[in-house]
Amino acid sequence: MITSSIDIYTAGIAGVVVIGFIGDMIARKSHLPSIVWLLAFGLVLGPVFGILKNSLLVGLSPIVSTIVLLIVVFNAGLKLNIYQFIRSISRTMLLAVVNFVIAAAITAAAAYIFGFSLIDGILLGAIVGGTSAAVIPIISKGSSLSPQAKNLVTVESILTDPIGIVLTLAIINIIILNNYSLNFVVSSVISSFSISLVMGAVAGFIWIPIMGYLQRDRYEYSYAGALAVAFIIFLITQALNGSGPIAALVFGIMIANGEEIFKWLKYKDTNSFTLNSESRRFNNLITFFTAAFFFVYLGALVSFSNYSSMLIGLGITVLLIVSRFIGTPVALFKSQYQKEEMPQISTMVSRGMGAGVLATLPLAYGVPGTAQFINIIFMVILASILFNSAAAFFFASKKPKVKVSPKAALSEQAKQEATKQQKKPLP
Repeated sequence: MITSSIDIYTAGIAGVVVIGFIGDMIARKSHLPSIVWLLAFGLVLGPVFGILKNSLLVGLSPIVSTIVLLIVVFNAGLKLNIYQFIRSISRTMLLAVVNFVIAAAITAAAAYIFGFSLIDGILLGAIVGGTSAAVIPIISKGSSLSPQAKNLVTVESILTDPIGIVLTLAIINIIILNNYSLNFVVSSVISSFSISLVMGAVAGFIWIPIMGYLQRDRYEYSYAGALAVAFIIFLITQALNGSGPIAALVFGIMIANGEEIFKWLKYKDTNSFTLNSESRRFNNLITFFTAAFFFVYLGALVSFSNYSSMLIGLGITVLLIVSRFIGTPVALFKSQYQKEEMPQISTMVSRGMGAGVLATLPLAYGVPGTAQFINIIFMVILASILFNSAAAFFFASKKPKVKVSPKAALSEQAKQEATKQQKKPLP
């Protein structure tokens, strides 16, 4: 019996890796991210064939949600370029906040109409309020957006995860402690954020020179050390009543921009103070495996016995699309972004890893009245990505093709030949 169980789970792990790999290959060739295939595989392993038992998955929820949440926010920090962020801070932050608030408010109102309590509706709104990094592969393929607009959407998707995490954890804390006082809510959020910011920043200042030393001496696994420190900071911050995920996010931002930060401090020899290419490749591999396992896990958690929650999720997705078309023109009013780009930016509604991980937190903390959240958010993730992919395909098909005259083609060929001749070494 043990051997049989081991064989089943080994086959499951191999299947997850294969589906993740195939999904990634398909995503590179199309506008459809691998998340869709991973969720479908989870459905097959869970509710369809019952290989992954729901009771077992629910029991693993506290461990899975904690580990995946940390890796998600740490990875988000590593992707945030401080210079790009500062250059686009005003419009990006406005776009992120406006769209998040409108989406969360509309979702909370809809949830209340659908029969949820007001606080549960607000919690659901906080979970699905922000866009996801799932938009990045979608806008990378065939998009007619300008580089500035692509950067705007990318940074927005990175910013909204921390907003959603802070609010979700704060609301869960309010529900658990049964304290709805405005003073308590504000003070707990500010206190939690302050502790997390200090812990992440201090850890970053300490680790960046150590990382520089490890990279200069060609230690191959400096990223593994950084990830271990992120876990330690996460746990210490949680013990101090701070937000472990925010501390991990700040730590990730620090080490991703170590060279620039220490240059501002007039520190000499900062060349190795930013993650090297080997570490970034290792991070991408860890992220790939984490995403693959998590989305299969999320798909397996879905219950087919409650179809109404699926319909609620579909309805909320439609409302999220509508809210995006309301919020984007407001946030980008009189901006540098072209009028033609506005509709395409407004279609960037994909929800992904952030919403998925936050969906498991009420389950992990045992929040009553939130049993349907998994089904709802599963449908929101799936439907929003499919809509976003279809919209991207539509806009890509409308992109005008640049015709090159034979004369211009010959001229370009002559330039290339001249460049090759200049690069040849002298005899």
